[in-house]
Amino acid sequence: MRVRWRLRPVRAVLSDGTVLDGRRLNEDTYTIQLIDQDERLRSLEKAELRELAAVTESPMPPATDVLDEQEMADVLAYLLTLKGF
Repeated sequence: MRVRWRLRPVRAVLSDGTVLDGRRLNEDTYTIQLIDQDERLRSLEKAELRELAAVTESPMPPATDVLDEQEMADVLAYLLTLKGF
């Protein structure tokens, strides 16, 4: 079984303290490539990173922060009408 971990959210801290949040695109022993929050491809040398960690919390805000109760019910009702494939 092959583990799929591409496009997982990661946080990289560069040696100068700069924090990059993005989605892991590819990784090998020495480098990691990620798509940053501005949709730019970044290739980073692991030896030059202060920290590299998988982000476990979702970068998306909770829907309840932007939708009221009726809007949430409308979205759920719509999703229930979709057919699986």
